[in-house]
Amino acid sequence: MSKSMMSSTLAKRILYFSIGTLVASSLAHAKFYVNSICHMKTNDKQRVISGDDNKSKKYPLASLSKIATTLWAIEKLGVDYRHTTKIHITEIAQGSYDVHIEGSRDPFFGQRMGYFLISELNKLKINKIERLTFDENFLLKWAVESPVVAGGTTANFETIEQQVRYIKKSLEVDFASPISMTAYKRLRNLTPVKMTPNPSMDVRHIDFISRSSYQRSGNTRTFVLRSAPLVTVLKKMNNQSNNYIADHLYWNMGGTEAFTQFIQKKLSFTSQDLVFYNGSGNNDGSSQAPIYNMGSCESVIKTIYALDRELVQRGKTLEDVIAVSGVDQDSTVKNFPLEGSMTAKTGTVNKAKTLAGTIATTEGELIFAILLHTDGPSDWGSAHNSILRRVQQIAQDLGGAIRMGYKEIRTLPFDEMSQLVEESSLLNKAP
Repeated sequence: MSKSMMSSTLAKRILYFSIGTLVASSLAHAKFYVNSICHMKTNDKQRVISGDDNKSKKYPLASLSKIATTLWAIEKLGVDYRHTTKIHITEIAQGSYDVHIEGSRDPFFGQRMGYFLISELNKLKINKIERLTFDENFLLKWAVESPVVAGGTTANFETIEQQVRYIKKSLEVDFASPISMTAYKRLRNLTPVKMTPNPSMDVRHIDFISRSSYQRSGNTRTFVLRSAPLVTVLKKMNNQSNNYIADHLYWNMGGTEAFTQFIQKKLSFTSQDLVFYNGSGNNDGSSQAPIYNMGSCESVIKTIYALDRELVQRGKTLEDVIAVSGVDQDSTVKNFPLEGSMTAKTGTVNKAKTLAGTIATTEGELIFAILLHTDGPSDWGSAHNSILRRVQQIAQDLGGAIRMGYKEIRTLPFDEMSQLVEESSLLNKAP
């Protein structure tokens, strides 16, 4: 049998199993059905995408949208990009300081980065702030890593005044409140970065000063706080399917108009392939009727392939930014089958349950996408189980899954390169 005939037979077996099993499940247990299923073997030089008759039609992608957001961020910013927040420190009396935060719209700035900053300030003998100020580019979501925030709708403030009120309240309630030693000790145990054992911070006043209005005094010292590299932020975003991180990255890079231009130039996609409203795939929240990112099964396959190629060119792999089933314990695929063999992104919204990624098998790597329709949360469990049976069948049809030798990646918002460094010393080191 020729390779083309074998490929055709495999495609038919996969398609038959997919439609037969999933439609039967929908009739017997819940109101869900297949929108589209498609796949492509990466060792196929022709890069033929096989699947059903709907593979070129658009359906809700849910959090599969984050794959495209990941591709855009890597192309625009680079895997090693770090959000750089400047901390301006002015001593106003012995042991008392004014601190101004010049933000960089870091989408991963929450409790853990806040506690890290307190630790770094304590190392400088700063634990009493008379006046803490911030500018319009400082974002703070204390619970950024909590499931409620990760899976919720991201607030997009209509005015700077609304954002300022929110950030100020968070600084007052969270950053300037007594430190949770349980959370702090847990963080210290997770990071190789040395953090002070007994942190403290007394903040008297909190205010907003715009970037254009802030002025350094003669004795102001400026320190640089770098985030973890973008590749780590993206891994966290995809592991947890974090809507907040995805949406802010998307908005920071220019939003829908800029994304549409990028994806058209990168993959020649039109509105027939993808239509995006945000970076997460969640309801955009702009109207009473849910509005979701839409895309075709084929467009998902092409996006994953392009992301994989882009990462390889930059010395990374897909596993560096997408969760690996059964290995990444902080991910949505931690309890999935094909442990260590499948790199995948899940998606769930009111009208869809989705999964896409790659499976390493004895016959090579397969990129796949599964887009199901659901009528609501009551269908998600049954749809999820059917998807899991589906991916197991894919691996079986290709001779069985093989492990990739991947080890879990830790996804903290900071690393060794994040420790406060005085800006003047960095300038002196510049060539």
